[in-house]
Amino acid sequence: MSEANKITSLMVKDHCKIEKLLDELEVNAKKEYSIMTKSFYKFEWGLEKHIFVEEKAIFTSYNPEDVTEGYKMLPALTQQHNVILNKLNNLRTDIRNNRNIRDIYEFKEFLIKHKNFEEKEVYPKLDETLDEKQKKLIVDRISQLI
Repeated sequence: MSEANKITSLMVKDHCKIEKLLDELEVNAKKEYSIMTKSFYKFEWGLEKHIFVEEKAIFTSYNPEDVTEGYKMLPALTQQHNVILNKLNNLRTDIRNNRNIRDIYEFKEFLIKHKNFEEKEVYPKLDETLDEKQKKLIVDRISQLI
């Protein structure tokens, strides 16, 4: 499988898109309400899609031979996803209640730590342990969604 089709490279590209959307939201968070909300909903959609891709396209196809070792990272990952979705919901509540977005810097820090965990541990492990057929299935699913 070519480098461009590896799970890691595809998901890192998606992380870059999410980071740009978050940067845009950060800039627009102090602007007029309509601009801020538009930025938020673009960011929210990108982030939710990304988590969906990971949890559906990747993890439903992930069947490690060494189950104990292979599944070690999944509880941490899903716990982080739950924290992210909860924080995203808090931001959404702020937006809907016409309030300034709170804790955006804390959220960004958490997302960066999460991104680093995925890029250093999760995706390389998938690229390393999955066979070509499994990787192709996952890459096809990722490509359809992002």
